Amino acid sequence: MRSRIGKIINRLAANLEENGTLVKVTWAVYPAGAIDPVTQSKTGTPVEESICVRAFLHFPEPANNTGVQQFNEIERGDCIADFHQDTPLDGKDKLEFIFLTNEGEPIDGQKWVAKPTSEKLTQTWGAVVRGQRLMRTVLLRKAT
Repeated sequence: MRSRIGKIINRLAANLEENGTLVKVTWAVYPAGAIDPVTQSKTGTPVEESICVRAFLHFPEPANNTGVQQFNEIERGDCIADFHQDTPLDGKDKLEFIFLTNEGEPIDGQKWVAKPTSEKLTQTWGAVVRGQRLMRTVLLRKAT
């Protein structure tokens, strides 16, 4: 049997483009070498950079019919965002996500941030075909 992973990935990318919600992803870029030698924290005035990508958004209810919640990380009001596997999110400071209409207008004016998740939870997410994860899933909460 021949693998059709390329076809699956291409179709998934097309589905995201056709049906996904537009998401503006912003992050802070600090000047090169701007590290405090004592605290090792970044210094200087960061510049905001951004990209617009598409994602499938899920707003889960954390408890099932019995009232039992499997993962404590997911709370009412959180959002699970499935991005294309190549969406560049790693190593970015102060990531924020804003959901947009197809015209590029903010949907609710709300900013979202990534929420920490356990390895156990992240292992349950997403489809894997022939050892390759198809989506990049991020748990989001409203920024405060």
